[in-house]
Amino acid sequence: MKHDDTPLSVRIAVGLWLATAVFVLFTTAGLWFQRGEVQRLTDWTSGQVTSFLGTLTAVAVIFVAAYAWLTRLFLKRRNWARIALSLVAIVHMIWILFVGISASSLVTLLLICAAIVFTWQARTAQWLAEVREQ
Repeated sequence: MKHDDTPLSVRIAVGLWLATAVFVLFTTAGLWFQRGEVQRLTDWTSGQVTSFLGTLTAVAVIFVAAYAWLTRLFLKRRNWARIALSLVAIVHMIWILFVGISASSLVTLLLICAAIVFTWQARTAQWLAEVREQ
């Protein structure tokens, strides 16, 4: 059995990044089930709502894929992945502000902020630096 020396801060960060990805995926899927409500609130045609939801879905899938891939590399102690995760998260937060604030987007923002905090903790940096020393 292999001993896992991954610090708690790294495990929490990984969990938060993956939770963000899953939450974004489910939130986006949920919008498709509420497309009638989206159409009613926006007074758009069915085609406009479909186009809007298609764009949201495409962007969400890109963010989800980026979070999953970069989190995997972060867990493999790639320091650049930590930087890339943070940059993707900043772009994601700007995207959320561009699209509009809702209860689910606030939860996403909170998950991202918490993930960034744990990703950049001193113990996490030390864990990543241990690989460079070997």
